[in-house]
Amino acid sequence: MMNAMDDLSLIASYLEVEQRVRNLSAHTVTAYGCDLSELSTFFSSIGITMEEAKGEDGRMFMRYLLDEEYRQSTINRKISAVRSFYAHLERQGVVASNPFALIRTRPVADRLPTYLTTAEVEELLALPWGDWATTQALLIFTLLYETGCRIGELLGIRERDIDRPGKRIRVLGKGRRERYVFYGARSERLLSHYRSLKGEHPDTDLLLTTKDGKQLPMSTVGVMFAAYRKRLGWQKPFTPHVLRHTFATHLLDRGADIRLVQELLGHASISTTQIYTHVSQARLAEVYRSSHPHGRINDE
Repeated sequence: MMNAMDDLSLIASYLEVEQRVRNLSAHTVTAYGCDLSELSTFFSSIGITMEEAKGEDGRMFMRYLLDEEYRQSTINRKISAVRSFYAHLERQGVVASNPFALIRTRPVADRLPTYLTTAEVEELLALPWGDWATTQALLIFTLLYETGCRIGELLGIRERDIDRPGKRIRVLGKGRRERYVFYGARSERLLSHYRSLKGEHPDTDLLLTTKDGKQLPMSTVGVMFAAYRKRLGWQKPFTPHVLRHTFATHLLDRGADIRLVQELLGHASISTTQIYTHVSQARLAEVYRSSHPHGRINDE
């Protein structure tokens, strides 16, 4: 075995390899890092290091995740992340065995994605803006809804990626696949005003930055969405991905071809896009039940 390394060094080394070999996005690397840091903190609380963990310790972590009442999809992601981490350590000779090798993820029940109604989108985008904070927030909300971008894609947009005459933006998606997304007049107005407030920062041409020109952190975006959800009094989830779901759902509701929606979303497989057709079918069933005279009558 190699000389012992502390947990943080093991995690940093693994993430560096993953990012270099698999070309992972910064957002994905951050998510992996958070999952592994949570594992390290848990093992520290029971008095062991990551190198010392055995199968029973892996099972204890699984029980901890269940006790924390994480969603099953979240638990599956965390287990997948830590299992891959230990597979890497095993290949490197750092550990003799993978404590998560025998822990299996559980199936997740089909769940339709949350999305906003047209009225809710209008309520959101009609909020006032003018200063730095409100203009940036409304620009993010509007671009996410009009383009269908992932939040990581949006935060990576540079000024040179924006084709203003064509009202389109080149984004780098999963697997480093490039595609164009499109925006409308509302985003154009917000972009113009935002640029007038932002000024020029010689160190970066990123579109979305802090006031001092640094890349806008994901944590800041999370706080922004939480604050506006509270302001609007919404009970449903409100996240960047909800706006992406809304973009796809509204396109399909209005007759857009699913293959075109797949391209706009940057999905590698049409099967990923098909969940949004289920949303539309669910809406059709709801309309039938509420509007058709027989829809409210139980079969006899």
